[in-house]
Amino acid sequence: MQHRLRTTRRRTASVVVTAALAALVGTTVSVVPTPAPASAATREVESPDFASQVHGDPWDYSNVEDQNTDEVNNSSSLRDGKLRVHLVGDTAVSLVSTTSGSLPYGRDGGSRSVNASTYRSLSFSMDQPFSKQIGAVYWWTCREKTSACGGGTTFEVTAGSHLYDLALSKASTLQARKPWSGKIVSVRLDPVVLPTGKSGTASIDWVRLHGSGGAKAAYPPGTHGSTVVVPRPRPVVDSPNPDQGEDLATTQRGRPWDFTSPAAMQGATLRNATITGYGSSGMTARNSGSAKGDSQLLLPVSRFSASKYHRLSIDYTYDGRYSLAGTPGGGKMARLIWWDATSSVPQIGNDVLTYSGRNARRISIDLNKQDDLDEDALAPRLGWSKRTVSGLRFDPNEDPGALTWHLKALHLRADPSAVGKTTVRFHDAAWVSGTTATVSVARTAPTATWHAIARDVPVTKGSNSVVFSVADRPASSYRIRVTLTHPGVPSATAEAPSNIVMHH
Repeated sequence: MQHRLRTTRRRTASVVVTAALAALVGTTVSVVPTPAPASAATREVESPDFASQVHGDPWDYSNVEDQNTDEVNNSSSLRDGKLRVHLVGDTAVSLVSTTSGSLPYGRDGGSRSVNASTYRSLSFSMDQPFSKQIGAVYWWTCREKTSACGGGTTFEVTAGSHLYDLALSKASTLQARKPWSGKIVSVRLDPVVLPTGKSGTASIDWVRLHGSGGAKAAYPPGTHGSTVVVPRPRPVVDSPNPDQGEDLATTQRGRPWDFTSPAAMQGATLRNATITGYGSSGMTARNSGSAKGDSQLLLPVSRFSASKYHRLSIDYTYDGRYSLAGTPGGGKMARLIWWDATSSVPQIGNDVLTYSGRNARRISIDLNKQDDLDEDALAPRLGWSKRTVSGLRFDPNEDPGALTWHLKALHLRADPSAVGKTTVRFHDAAWVSGTTATVSVARTAPTATWHAIARDVPVTKGSNSVVFSVADRPASSYRIRVTLTHPGVPSATAEAPSNIVMHH
């Protein structure tokens, strides 16, 4: 069955910035040249920062995850710890991005939204060549990113390297003027709004979407003039994690779907594509035939519980650029399709956006956490959770051209499990000497409370561990969280990326 290509509809509402924006009165912004170092330093604690606290990774452009350049509408690059962006009239950088009609994963704002009451200001360091121009910040409270659910503000820019501080909680002047409040699912920075004919380059050192603090607490940890900003903890729980769960293919057929050799294809069927080889990047194939935009991989499965095997992970890349257009070179989205044991109607999963080149990430989705079905899925709409699945299909892309793609692995896993005890592993991505940890657990029942299993644990740089024993607790599924404290600094907490099922 060919699924109708709907990539054109996936374009979210664009916001056209016109010359009239120059007349708007935006948020007052302080543009502060970096002062010379002073002999006596003032100590300030780092402000709560969205990327640091939610992703465990600040927007300092030291790694490719800090900015998906497929979500920048003009040429851009990450190098030497800076985001470089080509400036023309409509240059826009999605700091927090989301696309309606897709399954959110990774850093998508649909699953990791911004709490506007916690993070109220935007600060960044930028070098650009223009004065007497403005920049703009946009935000949206809906994944469709229509003007009706949007707000924003403008700010003046000054040529050279400067620090910009914007209070987003002040008056919203753009789109429908929605205030900065509630859950924000998308945030966009237009570094400089330029008239036709002008162009240049902006170099951004860092961006902070942050809460309150001292005069320079919004800046990254380190020395800023006469002020030393000391870091908050950045806890990251490494184990338990989704990759540790029981794998469906391994359980049913004795080996995973790790398509680096022909053996993994045993029993599988590929349609509307031609396999050209196998290697370290997986199975390489090219869309072919009369339905190039509907490549299909039918995976051999016996009936299984969708509630148990619900953690989908895909390692997949392709040649060429990212686009959602409904023309050759577009359709860069995958989807999962399955059959429920009670019906012959295929259950069509929603779009899974797949990015290009250095932006490609392992796709990791908990299929039990949202409505996974496409808006145009056929009735009956049975979904994933609590069903029995009797058939499974993966569609790598909907590009109507002869796209070459590479599928390295596909897994459906259960939550990890352990008998008697397990080891919780964690690290502090902003470690300082004297850091301590408290590790707590809670059953996954809605009313469950947290109980500390270890307190005041000395934390070393790198990996740390605490044993969780279930000997004196009920056998159950548990959540795990780690709270870290730096000397004289407020604590920070992170949860494990997966629950763990504990047995006696």
